[in-house]
Amino acid sequence: MPVYLEFNTSSSQWQETTRTNVDDAILLAVDESQKKLLVTVPSNISMINRRAAERQARGITKTGFLLRSGARVGRNCELEMLGEGGQLPDRLRDSPREVY
Repeated sequence: MPVYLEFNTSSSQWQETTRTNVDDAILLAVDESQKKLLVTVPSNISMINRRAAERQARGITKTGFLLRSGARVGRNCELEMLGEGGQLPDRLRDSPREVY
């Protein structure tokens, strides 16, 4: 059974949650059986918060996340970002200059 973590934008930290589906927050599902971290980003989340959550999630793949029970989950898992939240606008994806 996956463990769910919610990203707190004010502290830029992940915290345990019992919610499995939210429309107003970034949610991370830790699936130890498949060795995956699935980060779901809603469309109303800013790019800054998305990038902060992604950086913190990458740290979890290296050291894991310590749960209240004392167990450590997420170490050596593959990170997968889902959702459209925080995407760059199309006009910023391409450089106006040609790279030589």
